[in-house]
Amino acid sequence: MKSDLKRSDLEGMTKDKLEKKVSFRAKKQTGKIESLIIFKCNCHCIMCSTGLQIERGIDSTDYHTIRPFDEVIKDIDKARQMNAQAFAFSGGEPTLRKDLPKLARYAKSVGLPHIEVQSNGRMYFYKKYCRKLINSGVNEFVISFHSHIEKVHDKIMGVPGTYQQVIQGIKNLNQLGQPVKINIVLIKLNYAHLEEFIKFLLNFEIKEIRFDMAMIEGNTLKNPKAIIAKMSLVGPHICRAIDLAKDKMGCYVYNMVPCLLPGHEEYINDLGQLDTILVGPEFETSLDTARKGRRVKAEVCRQCKYNNICNGIWKNYAQVFGFGELKPVK
Repeated sequence: MKSDLKRSDLEGMTKDKLEKKVSFRAKKQTGKIESLIIFKCNCHCIMCSTGLQIERGIDSTDYHTIRPFDEVIKDIDKARQMNAQAFAFSGGEPTLRKDLPKLARYAKSVGLPHIEVQSNGRMYFYKKYCRKLINSGVNEFVISFHSHIEKVHDKIMGVPGTYQQVIQGIKNLNQLGQPVKINIVLIKLNYAHLEEFIKFLLNFEIKEIRFDMAMIEGNTLKNPKAIIAKMSLVGPHICRAIDLAKDKMGCYVYNMVPCLLPGHEEYINDLGQLDTILVGPEFETSLDTARKGRRVKAEVCRQCKYNNICNGIWKNYAQVFGFGELKPVK
C-alpha cells in the first residue's frame, strides 16, 4: 500500500513524527486486535457507543452478550498469527468477566507484547484485583475517566460513586507500578473544563491521554444535540490541553479533523496509524477501513492541504450539524 502522505502535508510536524505516520500508511500491518468480549456493563454512560447492545443484553447470557471463552481464544490466536503489536479486551465492561485473568494469561503465553484492558475503572478500586490482572499479564490499563469534577463524572457514567472508585483505582495501579492510559470522551458536559482536568491528572502516573470526540451512535442517537458538543467548540480546548500534557505523556486525538486543531494536527490519530481489527460476535472489521467508509467531506475540503490524508467527518455528525465548521487549510 503506497503512502499518500507528503512532507508538505503536515507543516510544522517534526521529522520523527512525520516519518512514523509515513510508515503507518506505507505498511499494511495490524497494530492491534480489539476483542469485544462482553456486552454487559456496570455503568450507564450517556454517550456509550455500545449502549443499545448493552440494553438488549440485560439479564441475558446468550452468545451475543458474553462471548464464549473459546471464541476469545481464537481472537488471541489471530493476533499472534498476524504478528499484532497489541491485544485489547473491550466491551461492554471486560472486568465483569470472571475469566478475564485466565484470558490474559493465555495472551501472555503466546507472546503478545502488549495486553490491554479497556475499562471504566470501577473494579480497580480493589487492589487485589489489580494485582491479579497484572500477574496474569495485563500491562496496558486504559481507563475511561471523563472529568475531575465528581458530580460531572458520575452524571456522565450514570452511576453515583464511580468517581471515587476510579480515583482509587488509578492510585492502586500506580502503587503497583502501572502507569495508566486515560480515555476522555468529550461531550457538552465536560469539554469546557478540559484544561483543568489535565492539570488534575498530572498528579498521577499517566502514560497516555486519548481525547475522543463522542460519536453519534449508541446512546447518543436518542438526542444527539443534547449530548454532543460541536467540534469547533471542543477543538481549542483540546489544543490547550495538549500543550499542558505533551511533555509529560502521550497525546492522541480521535474523531477530529485537522482544520479544527490548528498547530496540533500531528496528534490526530486518524491521519495515520497501524490498523486495528475489531472483533465481536459474528463480525470482524478493520477500523482503518470502516472509518473511511463512514465519513464524508464538504466541497471546501478539496481546497485543504490535508485533503489527501483526512477522511472528513462522520456521516451522522454531518447529518446533525452540517459542514459549516470545516475551514480548508491553505
